[in-house]
Formats: sequence, structure tokens, C-alpha cells
Amino acid sequence: MGERYAWIQQNNPERDGMENEVQTFDIEQVHELVEGRKFGQLKAALSAMEIHELGDLLSRIENENELAIAFRMLPTEKAAEILAHLESDQQEDLLHKLSKEKVAEIINEMAPDDRTELLEEMPGQLAQKLLMQLRGDERKIADSLLAYPEDSIGRLMTPKYLAVRKDWTIDHVLRHIRNRAEEAETVKMIFVVDRKWRLVGSIDIEQVVLSDPAENVEEVMSEQVGCLLATDDQESAVDAFKKYDAIALPVVDSWNTLVGIVTFDDVMDLQEEESTEDMQKMAGMAALEDSYFTADFLHMLKKRLPWLVLLLFVETLAVMALKSYESLLALLAMFTPLINATAGNTGNQVAGLMIRGFAVKEIELSHWYRVFFREVVRGAVMGATLGLVSCGIVLVFQHTPDRWKVAWAVAMAMLVAVVMANVIGSMLPFIFKRFGIDPAITSGPFIAGLMDVSSIVIFFAIAHNAMNIIS
Repeated sequence: MGERYAWIQQNNPERDGMENEVQTFDIEQVHELVEGRKFGQLKAALSAMEIHELGDLLSRIENENELAIAFRMLPTEKAAEILAHLESDQQEDLLHKLSKEKVAEIINEMAPDDRTELLEEMPGQLAQKLLMQLRGDERKIADSLLAYPEDSIGRLMTPKYLAVRKDWTIDHVLRHIRNRAEEAETVKMIFVVDRKWRLVGSIDIEQVVLSDPAENVEEVMSEQVGCLLATDDQESAVDAFKKYDAIALPVVDSWNTLVGIVTFDDVMDLQEEESTEDMQKMAGMAALEDSYFTADFLHMLKKRLPWLVLLLFVETLAVMALKSYESLLALLAMFTPLINATAGNTGNQVAGLMIRGFAVKEIELSHWYRVFFREVVRGAVMGATLGLVSCGIVLVFQHTPDRWKVAWAVAMAMLVAVVMANVIGSMLPFIFKRFGIDPAITSGPFIAGLMDVSSIVIFFAIAHNAMNIIS
């Protein structure tokens, strides 16, 4: 049995004394009702479900025909909201299976920002067909949003917001809200504009409700309002929402004209995509556009295999380094993992700190010299401590006449390798960031492979040259 979805079923108010009932539904029941052609029961069950539970349930249905049948049972408004949150391949399959009339109803009902994202992800020919089915103003809105650069805030925003003039009375604002609230993405934040539609301030719904109806907007509005530029990269929206702790932010053009808003839920989706992409890069693979189960076999191979081949070549350098010291292998091989693993872990630790620092704007490119000197000192302290510990480990496991020389070589190699790992792990994200490459690539297998090579060279060079183990 798959995951079950629960919601409160409101009972008929005429049935006095009856408590609200908790209803449950799952994918197996969808399958049974479709197989039994009990479409009336299916429609009733889906219509009664809470919207978020319903969206999660439909997103997990793998059978395309069952998903299309279930989707046809939904009211247009619910269908539009749920379509926006399905995976792109599910969206495409659904749009092919639904009737032309049903598709037209759904995309005209969708929120403009969700529709823009849908059109971006669809193949060109299908996207053009969808655009042709938009009616009047909805077509103009879609065209205007798609005119902004890809991955810009203009593609993320919605033009459905509430705006008022600063010379309006609060009573006028309340009447405006009643007339336009259904069309707006949110009524919690209302933006104030001048006669040329330039942004001059904001007022939240609480202020409107608590203010004297005879007061002017100018008397109660806030002139300090954070805003986004429509042509900026979408990632800057994430930073802005963190900075202003807002539920919605206005979007302006280069003349400060209000052109739309971005809401918190859209930024949360964007943040999730960025976090997922960073995690995949840190794992040593290209970012996936689809979820794990929806990505096909060849697509997954293309994302993972090239990185594994690259890392294999990196590790080949370690083999070449070992070949140069074949005479030392028998004596030192058992202690090589101590230095390799520690150096790799050290590099990953500090690289993770730098990547996180860049992500939350705690660290800037100009901070490189401060980070460099801090990590040299920290690396020396950690390396000396780990060197002493590893020296003791060698003395416990090594019983040859050269045990003290081996222990000293391991301790010295550990010190140098940890300092180098700390410096490389902290500086590589700066270098990548400087050249416009995502610093997340430097973490995980990439830095581990790099430290494998460097730590082997350090260990065997110290053992051979400095300590003169082989006479």
C-alpha cells in the first residue's frame, strides 16, 4: 500500500452532534476506482481532498492514463494550481492527453508566474500551441513576461497585484481591495504608486484595517520598501527575501515603474531548486532537471558518468605518483589511507564552509586574504594535532626497525597535507567564483580526488627525501 493522504471531511451541518470525519485516500484506491470505472466516486473523493494533499497524491501517480483520468475529474481552478507543481514530463504528458478545450480552460486559469514557468519548460512547438490558446489579456500578460531574459526576475513575477495612490483615503483603498482582491496574488501587501505608476511606498493589510477610513494613504504608508529589478537574475530574489523578511516584494523596471510582484512561495520553490542543484554538484554530478524517478535511464547516465570518468582520470594521477615510489610501497602503503582520508575530509569541511558562506552572502570575493591566513593557522594547529595522533597509531601497528622513522614521516606528512587541504579547500571556491563557476563543484568527490593525489605526493616525498627511510 502506498502513502495515504488524510483530510478533514466536513459533515452536513444538518446532522447535529456529528463530529468532522478524517478521510483517507491513496494511489491504490485511485487505481481501483479507475479500473472499476467508478468515476463518480473518484471525482467525489478528489474534489473533497485538501489542495496540497491532492497535489502530492497526483504527482505520485506513475500511470499516465490514470493521472489524465484523475485530472479530468478536477474543477478547472484546482487543476490549474496542481498542474503548476507537477514535474515537467508529467505536465507534457497531461497536456497531450487532455482535450484542447480542457487545456485552454486550465492554462487561462493558471497564475501568470506559474504559466510562464510551464511555457519555459515545454518543447517549443507545444509552448506555441499553448500560447495560442490564451485569451485576450492573458495572452498579453504571457507575452510580456516571456519577453524578459531567461532566469530573470521578470519571468518569476506576476502582474496581478494590488496598487493604490498615496492621495487615496483608506476608505477608497478598502473599496478597491473588495473590487480587485480576487484577481490579486496576495492582499497582504499593497503597493503605493504615483500617477506615472512609479513605486513610492507600501502599506500592509493590517495598517489598512486599523487606520481611520478618512486618513490618506500617504499618512500611514511606509516609504522604505525593498524592491527587485525585473532584469536581475532570479537568485537575487532569494537574497532580497532573506534581507527584508517579506511575504511579497515589488518588481520595478529601470525607471522605477511597478511592473509586478514576487511572492514568498515562488522564492521558496526557487530556493529548493538551487539547493537541490548545489547538492547534486557537491556529490560529483551535473544538476538534474527532473526528479530521481522521472529522469530516464540514459539521461541519468549522461549526468553521472562523465563526472565519474573525469574523477577516474584525477585518481590516475595518484597511481602515477605511487609508481614513482614503488620501493616504498611495501613499507608505507598501510598508512596511506590515514593521510588521504584526513586530507580529503579537511578539504571538504572548509570547502563546505566557503560554499555556504557564498550562498548566504556572508563571504565575498574580497575576503580571500582574510580566509587564507585564518585557514593556514587553523590548518597548522589541526595538522600538528592529527600528526601526533597518527604518529601514535603508526607506533602501535608498525613493528619494523624503521618504525620511528615511519611514524615521524607520517606525522610530518599529516601536518603538511592538512595545511595544504585547508588552503586548497578554502581557496578553490574563491577561484571558481571569480571565474563565474558554481563553487559547489569544488566540494565532494572533486576535492577528495585532488587531495588524494596531493597527499600521496606529500607523504612519499617526505618519507623518501626528508626522512631517508630507504638507505
